[in-house]
Amino acid sequence: MRTLKSILASLSLLLVMAGASSAAVESRKIDEISNFNWEDLMARLDFYAIQLQTVPDSSGHLIIYDGRLSRRGEVQGWMDCVEDYLGDRRGIDRSRIMIVNGGYRKKMTVEMWLVPRGESLPQATPTVKPKDVKLKKGRLKEKDWGSLCNI
Repeated sequence: MRTLKSILASLSLLLVMAGASSAAVESRKIDEISNFNWEDLMARLDFYAIQLQTVPDSSGHLIIYDGRLSRRGEVQGWMDCVEDYLGDRRGIDRSRIMIVNGGYRKKMTVEMWLVPRGESLPQATPTVKPKDVKLKKGRLKEKDWGSLCNI
């Protein structure tokens, strides 16, 4: 009987520890920035890159939302700037970085997530419907994307 109690106590402890360890490895948002310029975003990306480097088994998942007032092609330009910065300047393996277009929010926003191996990816949470977006005149073409991030 005493052995059975001991086994049950051990199993209970293992279950509690397993629950605690799985909670500790959930995807987590490292940072979010809205209404930014390239210098502000670079500073935040530097911190984010350090987080990715300290947890080598994780991947980076960035969700970039276009603003309610934007130009066609602008969000794709920012996505490319962010990928180039993290890959080329901060040395993060591009296979560890996923950058997605999250739709629209009131202001252009970047969410930076740290996703441990095997965890599900965070979902985009747009707050503005496409029909409510006001596009500025002109399209930001691929050849002009460098002007966003001063490259």
